[in-house]
Amino acid sequence: MKTNKLLFLGMAVLSLVFTNCDSKEETTKESEFTFGNVVSRDFKGKIVDINNNPIANATISLNGYEVTTNSSGIFSYVNANVKERFAYFTAKKEGYLDGSRLVMSHEGLNELTIMMLPMDVTATIPTGVVSEVTLPNTTKVTFDGSFMLENGTAYNGDVKVIVNHLDAADPKVFDKMPGNLIGEREDGSISGMETYGMINVELRGDDNQKLQITTGHTANISLPIAANQLDTAPSTIPLWHFNETSGMWEENGFARRIGGKYVGNVSHFSWWNCDYAYPVATLNVFVTNADGTPVQGVRVTISRQAGSTGDVLMDLGITGANGSLSAGVPRNEVLTFRAYNVNGVLINTQQLPASNLAVRNVYVVIPFNDRVAAPSKN
Repeated sequence: MKTNKLLFLGMAVLSLVFTNCDSKEETTKESEFTFGNVVSRDFKGKIVDINNNPIANATISLNGYEVTTNSSGIFSYVNANVKERFAYFTAKKEGYLDGSRLVMSHEGLNELTIMMLPMDVTATIPTGVVSEVTLPNTTKVTFDGSFMLENGTAYNGDVKVIVNHLDAADPKVFDKMPGNLIGEREDGSISGMETYGMINVELRGDDNQKLQITTGHTANISLPIAANQLDTAPSTIPLWHFNETSGMWEENGFARRIGGKYVGNVSHFSWWNCDYAYPVATLNVFVTNADGTPVQGVRVTISRQAGSTGDVLMDLGITGANGSLSAGVPRNEVLTFRAYNVNGVLINTQQLPASNLAVRNVYVVIPFNDRVAAPSKN
């Protein structure tokens, strides 16, 4: 099984038997993926460190409402008003980089995990001279020596540099990364994204004040391409920075491939991401047992045959209480899904044909022998 490298705009669910899709598909000519209407949803989340230990007393925010994690790192929201396909959580705790997650929710309980990265200083560099900061995996950031405070005032002391690189082949990349792999292109359209690696750089002054690159200056970033992406990595790729306010990635320039690395210049620091972008469609999925009862708790993965390594695996999550979910998926591509029971056993593999529709309805039924219990009403 190949390592997860993609995410279809959030947690989505397909299921076991693909039935009568063409006769029931929407014929809408919508031109863009949308986040849907405001709905009421329940959420349960867990905040952990890179060793998967719970983080207590982290502050979680959703639409301006804050809660705190308990001793087990758990938080919850009940009847929270969010858009159907857009619930943006942020997590803060002293000693850690800010974390976040963008969830495309379903009815019933939505579960999520945010893995917060430590605020460990990688290197300390002087101002006024060119400096390079390199990680053991050859990730490199080159600074021209010009820095400023957040208010724009020039800074002249030492600079503490915190660098984190997320490899596309990291099995925990979706827990560690901010938001979700959904972005806004330079033309304003919404796009799905396939990551070829991410980098986060934080800058702090002598008194731990936040710093940035001086306006009008740039830094150079160099990220190694994952081994299983080298054969198909394009010669140029869009660069995206993460907007912590909106919860979205925003396209901003591009990186060039030089050997086994992507290299580009950036004008400020937050998270930066090297990603192939693809057009998306809305997929509405309805899953039932053969007797019509909704299916909850079936975990599904999906792969794009057009992905960077051919058959790239993506974990889409589990079905909700009503057995249905909406999500953004690549438009006009052949997709393969695999369904697993609660014990992690593969129980079905199916293929969805390519479709150029902006909105599709997929009706799926689990055969009698693989029946999954309907959710309890208690």
